[in-house]
Amino acid sequence: MEITGFMIGVLFGAALLLSGLADPDKIVGTLRLRDFHAMRTIAVFVLVGMLGTYVLEQLGIAHFGVPPTAIVSVLLGGALLGIGFGLTGYCPGTGLAGAAAGRLDALAAVVGMMFGALVYAGIWPAIGKPLDTIANYGCIMLPDLTGIPRVVWVTAMVVGGTLVLAFTAPRRSDSGPTEPQS
Repeated sequence: MEITGFMIGVLFGAALLLSGLADPDKIVGTLRLRDFHAMRTIAVFVLVGMLGTYVLEQLGIAHFGVPPTAIVSVLLGGALLGIGFGLTGYCPGTGLAGAAAGRLDALAAVVGMMFGALVYAGIWPAIGKPLDTIANYGCIMLPDLTGIPRVVWVTAMVVGGTLVLAFTAPRRSDSGPTEPQS
């Protein structure tokens, strides 16, 4: 149903707003390696999404499709996304969440993203399509490359990621009353 995708988008946007990820200062702080809140929050989203996708596929509720691994296209696209991310403090999801919350800078970023997508759609046949053929390894995943079952990869990533998050959690200082020293 189309309404399901819309509602998931609304919930995801709300999660971005509530977690502080629609604040460009948080994003820029992460890119400057000064504020790891955004990086940790994104890691939680990725770990929950990975586990959820795997479980839903195992239950037959969802299908996990893998796009072709076109290295040059992915590197170029990632570089363009990173440049826009660094300049505006927004990625597509956080930009839409910020715009929905009434931030004009986010709205300007979203308009820029839409313009960039329109330009990309126009040049893709001449430039993007040939780039997709360079270093294209097809629909391949780490289990295919390593021979290690997907359940082992998912389990290792979720457990490892959870441990990293636990051990890198910000330490709270005890700001309670101190006893006088004699």
